[in-house]
Amino acid sequence: MNAAANATRDHIVEEAQTLLADVGSSGFRIVALAKRANVGVPTIYYHFASREQVIAQAQLRTYFELTRPMAAYFSHMAEAVAAGDADRFRAELMGDVTATWVAGHFQEDVGVMRLLLDIWADPATRQEFRDIVDSRYRNWVDLLERAQELGWVESAPHAATGVAVFWAASVGLAILPHASDDGVTAERVAELCWGLISGAPVR
Repeated sequence: MNAAANATRDHIVEEAQTLLADVGSSGFRIVALAKRANVGVPTIYYHFASREQVIAQAQLRTYFELTRPMAAYFSHMAEAVAAGDADRFRAELMGDVTATWVAGHFQEDVGVMRLLLDIWADPATRQEFRDIVDSRYRNWVDLLERAQELGWVESAPHAATGVAVFWAASVGLAILPHASDDGVTAERVAELCWGLISGAPVR
C-alpha cells in the first residue's frame, strides 16, 4: 500500500474514532462515516473488509492512545535497568501499575468492555491485538528477568505471574466502578504489585 493509500486509511480510522465517540458502536453507520471522512463508501470497503473491521481498527487506535502512558513508563524502566538505578526502576514500575489501574476505568464515555468487544469482533484485528499484548508481556518478562539479575526482583517467573494478574485486574476494574470507595486505590494496588515482585513487605 502506497503512502497516499495509507494516509487515506489512517484518515478513515481517525474519523471512525470520532464517530464512535459520538454515536457508539450500535449507532455506527458506514454511510455516516463516509460523509464525515469525505470519501465514498467504496473507498472505505477498499481499505476494510467490513463495518466490524472499521470499528475494531478505530477501537484499537483508541487502545493505543489510552495505553501510551504505560508504554512510556516501561521505556523509563528499561532505562533504569540499563543505568543500574533501582530507585528509578521502582518508581517507574509503580507509576506504570498505577496508570494501568487508572486506565482500567477507561473513562465512562469510552467503556473498556465495549472497546475490547469491538476489537474482538473482527478476527484480523483480534489477532493484531493479541500479538501486541503478547509482545508487551514478553517484554515485561524479559525486563523482570534483567531486574532479577540485579537483585531488584525476587523471582522473575513469580513476578511475571503477578504482572499478568494486575493487568487482568485493571481490565476487570471496569465492572467495579466503586472499588475506590472500599480503599482499593491505584496507588495501593501499585504497592501490592511491587511487594509481590520485589518480595518487600506491603504496608
